[in-house]
Amino acid sequence: MSLLYNVNDPVPAGQSVLYSLQWLAFNLVNVSVVPLVVGAALGLDQAEIASLAQRLMFFASLASILQVLFGHRLPIIEGPAGLWWGVFITLGLMAPGMGKDLAVLRSDLEGGMIIAGLVLVILGYTGMMSRTLKLFTPAVTGTVLILLSLQLSGSFVRGMLGITGPESAVDLRSLLVSILVISTVIVVNLKARGFVRSLAILIGTAVGWIVSAIVGISPSLGHGKTFIELPDLFAWGTPTFDPGIVLISVLTGILVLSNSVASVLAMERTLEIKIPKEAHDKGVVCTGIGDILSGIGAMIGLVPYSASAGLISLTGVGAKGPFILFSVVMMLMGLFPSIALFLSSIPAPVGYAVILASFCQMMGFGLQDYARLNMTGRTLFIIGIPILIGTGIFNLPASAFSTLPVWLRYIVSNGFLTGMLICILLEHVLLPKKHFTD
Repeated sequence: MSLLYNVNDPVPAGQSVLYSLQWLAFNLVNVSVVPLVVGAALGLDQAEIASLAQRLMFFASLASILQVLFGHRLPIIEGPAGLWWGVFITLGLMAPGMGKDLAVLRSDLEGGMIIAGLVLVILGYTGMMSRTLKLFTPAVTGTVLILLSLQLSGSFVRGMLGITGPESAVDLRSLLVSILVISTVIVVNLKARGFVRSLAILIGTAVGWIVSAIVGISPSLGHGKTFIELPDLFAWGTPTFDPGIVLISVLTGILVLSNSVASVLAMERTLEIKIPKEAHDKGVVCTGIGDILSGIGAMIGLVPYSASAGLISLTGVGAKGPFILFSVVMMLMGLFPSIALFLSSIPAPVGYAVILASFCQMMGFGLQDYARLNMTGRTLFIIGIPILIGTGIFNLPASAFSTLPVWLRYIVSNGFLTGMLICILLEHVLLPKKHFTD
C-alpha cells in the first residue's frame, strides 16, 4: 500500500498512540515466546524466565531507541536474533555432554556477547562494514530474504497449530484462532480504506486475543512480586570467557550482520529512500552496542528485524514518532512486572499468525529482487544452488553435523547462513559476472 506517513513525517497524537500500540502488538510475540524456548534450554525456572522476558523488553527497546536516534535512524525493531537464540539452545543442549554446567555456560554467553559486541563496534566505527554492501546484490538479498522466510516458516506454522513438542498434535482451537487472525489481517488490509486499513495488524491481534480467551487457549496471567523493578545486570553471574564460546559468539555476531543489512535494505525499499553509507556504519555500531547490552542484561543477542519493513508495507506508516513511542512504552514494561506479565500473555497462535502475515511481505521483497535479474544460466545457478542446499539443511536432523568441530557446526547446520554464504561465494568468486555474459 502507498505510504501514509514516511520516516520523518509528523503524525497526529491520537493516531500516533494507536500506531505505537500496533508496533507493540507486533513485537509482543518475541518477548513472550523466545524467553520460554531459550530459558528452558538454559535450565531457567519460571521466575528466571519471567525475569529474562522483562530484561528483553527493557534492553531491546533501549537498543531500538539508540538505533532510530543515532544509528541507521530507521524504524526497525531490535529483537532477539533467530541465529543467536538458535546458538543458545544448541549450546544448552550440548553443554551436559561436554561436561559444562549450565550456570557456567550462561556466564560464558554473557562474556561472549560482550566481546562480539565490541568487535562489531570496531567494524562499524572504522567504516569497514560499508565496504561489504557491494556484496549484497539483488541475487544475494533476494536469496537472504527468501531463505530467512523459509527457515522461520516451520516455527510459525508449529506455533499457529499449537504444536509444542515432538509428540504434540495439532490443536484445532489454535488452528481456528490462527486462521481467524490471518483472515482478519488480509480482509482489513485489502478491503478497508485509509486509517482503518493501516491498523490491520492491531485489529487482527485484538480479534485473535479475544477469541483465544473465548475458546480457552489464552495463557493464565501471572503476578509480579513488586510494583516496579529495575532490570538486573549480569543476572547470570559475573561474565566468564571460554575461548570456544567467544569464537562462536564473534562469528555469530558478524554473520548476524547479514540480517542487519537485509533489514535496512528492505526498509529503504519500503520507504522509497536511500540512507548514506555512514548511516549503515552507525547502525553496525549500534548493533554492537546492542550485543554488549545483551551481555550486560544476560539475554539473547539482538538484530534489526527485517519483518519491520513488512509491517510498514502492510500499514503504510513508516514514521519515527509512533515507533519511538512504542519503544519507550516497551522499555517501561520492563520496569513494571505486572504490566509486562499481562501484555506478554498474548496467545502464541495469535503472535505467530501476525508474524506470518508480515513475512508474506518479506517473501515478496525477495521475489521482487529476483524479478530484477536476467535469468541466464549463471543467475539460475547462483540463486538455485543456495536455495536448494539451504532448504535441504532445514530438513536434516541436528545429529547430521555431530562430527564437525563445534564452531563450524553452528554455521553449517544453519540453512539460512549456509545458503547466504554459498550465494555470495557463487556471485562474487566462483561465477563472477565479469567472466560471464548475461
